Amino acid sequence: MRFFTKCVLLTIVVPGTVCAQSASKRVLVANLKNNTVADGCGCYFKFRGTPRNAERYLFFSSAEEDDELSAWMNIEGRDVKLSLARTREVKRGERVGSKSTRRYVAGDTLVDATYIASKVCKRDDEHCESTEYDATFVVKKGTKSQVLKAFGICGC
Repeated sequence: MRFFTKCVLLTIVVPGTVCAQSASKRVLVANLKNNTVADGCGCYFKFRGTPRNAERYLFFSSAEEDDELSAWMNIEGRDVKLSLARTREVKRGERVGSKSTRRYVAGDTLVDATYIASKVCKRDDEHCESTEYDATFVVKKGTKSQVLKAFGICGC
């Protein structure tokens, strides 16, 4: 009888523990819900593993004159407009392996983005208007944080 009681208790307690752990480790960042914010020239980033032709983005920052200091990311289930707080760009011409960083903020949300160039335009290619990147995003909101690996493109 004792053995049976222990088995019943374990069956009840253990799943509750698993559910509680899952709830505390919920994903902080998701794809943008409103893809219309990702429009025009700018930087478009996707989760690794997302097909290149899929129009699902985890991050977008505009390169348009009227909006180049902002970006969008879905954090805790809603699309959040982020403001550029600081940037560190490549001083000379960008090459494969060149690293740049940006920090974005919105309230208690902090996003640190690190871009590493993976494909750049050839110097004599007048038709090339974009650079491809591998990126790492570190997203912090309150006490929660998430590190994301992504790939994307910046250009027109």
